[in-house]
Amino acid sequence: MTLAERPLAGWRILVTRPADQIPPFAAALEAAGAEAIAYPTIAVEPPPSWEALDGALKKIAAYQWVIFTSPSAVRFTLARAAATGAAAPALTGLKVAAVGAQTARALAAAGIAVDVVPDSDQRQEGLLAALTALPPGTRVLFPQAVGGRDLLAQRLTEQGCLVDVVPVSRTTSLPLAGTPPPFDLAVFASPSAFRAFVDGHGLAPLGGRLIAAIGPTTAAAIVDAGVTVDVVPDAPSAAAMVSALIAFRRDRRGTPV
Repeated sequence: MTLAERPLAGWRILVTRPADQIPPFAAALEAAGAEAIAYPTIAVEPPPSWEALDGALKKIAAYQWVIFTSPSAVRFTLARAAATGAAAPALTGLKVAAVGAQTARALAAAGIAVDVVPDSDQRQEGLLAALTALPPGTRVLFPQAVGGRDLLAQRLTEQGCLVDVVPVSRTTSLPLAGTPPPFDLAVFASPSAFRAFVDGHGLAPLGGRLIAAIGPTTAAAIVDAGVTVDVVPDAPSAAAMVSALIAFRRDRRGTPV
């Protein structure tokens, strides 16, 4: 199959993920024939202080569960653990929950077995449903981005669990000068990526363009801003996004891809 014959040929797709997360996503898009335009709107950085995580790692044996809701949380937590001498094996005595397949893969790559991954809803809602059986008094460590969603921690606390939410990263908006490069479709993988784009450029550049959101939470944030979301994949992964884009384009054309 020539490049022109590939299902996403001719589409210029703006990828707004953090720079270090763009290459595998761009590669999947380009394999389907699209032109992937790297356009990071946010960066994921260490938290203002490691004090809370360091304290949790010192008493890691007091926890029964640790919850991860992103690959970034895995990466920052394990890197800090290694830097302070509390290497990944310190977590092996705990039950481990991951919000989805990508987060589970990040843990597996570090040699950490995952006990719970939601089957379908790979958001905090899905993870909460998978953890409804945790008994009162269960001590839970929840490494999270500064300002991350509090739904899971709040509901588990209401369930009687003792949840320590510790910051392991923070998301910062990048300066966006001028206008974005020409594109046919923009992919947003988080509400913060969308907000950073709008803060830098307003909504005007999105007018007449197709919009894809990595999942329902991101889609809801975009819709709340008055922007139509055209594509939401079944799972928050590059492969699922490419499949959803191909299906959308096929249906839009009304002809087989």
